[in-house]
Amino acid sequence: MTFKPERQYINALLRFAAAGEEGDIQRIADKTGIPTGESSGKVPATIDYCLGMGLITVSGNKGSIIKSELSCLGRIILLEDPYLKAEISQWLCHLNMCNREHGADVWHHVFWAGYHSLGESFAREQLDAMLRSIYGNSNRGIIGPLVSMYEDEASFKLCGALSESDQMITRKTAPIKDEMVRGYGAWLINAFERYFPKQKQVSITEIEQKTGWLTITGWMGRGMSSALDLMESKGILKVDRHMNPWILSPLYSAEEAYNKMFNDMI
Repeated sequence: MTFKPERQYINALLRFAAAGEEGDIQRIADKTGIPTGESSGKVPATIDYCLGMGLITVSGNKGSIIKSELSCLGRIILLEDPYLKAEISQWLCHLNMCNREHGADVWHHVFWAGYHSLGESFAREQLDAMLRSIYGNSNRGIIGPLVSMYEDEASFKLCGALSESDQMITRKTAPIKDEMVRGYGAWLINAFERYFPKQKQVSITEIEQKTGWLTITGWMGRGMSSALDLMESKGILKVDRHMNPWILSPLYSAEEAYNKMFNDMI
């Protein structure tokens, strides 16, 4: 992905999906206003970002007719926060982008698989070396969009998962705020349903292995405890702290939890 995601184009694609529209790249561009063309074509990239962010599902392929549908997350965001201006909307999209199986591979390596080798703060050249060791030169130019995604007001600056100063890149820990916890909880329950559909209880270690949620958020240790305390106080999850590792039990379906994720917004 050589373009960073722009929230106005994400909104346009979500509205296109919500309307039940389908078409090839050119028709999507015509209907949404997302630029297309050899040098300015952002339709395929916007589709890829929306897929990686868990906002849509797609049938067909980008060379023919594309039919997209909103996910539970995409539906509630389009209804309550259509331009992704809320901090929690941007963080949940970021968490999905980092997923090993359904997100974007570069994001997975930077924020999850390579988290401990890079550390909390690292030089741009260190990141470039890591990516070249994985992709060779095929992903040259990705660092710019990757970092600027989290520094640009038109993109995901409110999330701000990365920032750069003097060639040094720094991570941001996911904020634990009362008004954001319902969203985090819904995201966790969605992970339960996807990876453990037949289980009523899942350990924090099992969820970490499948989603990297503690690594990506930076919540290892005290952050995890604070976040889970708030989720439990809101009746989202039940936490069994007598077991080691702790055991989590969802108290809603993912769809119900997503429908409540903006309930505490002021």
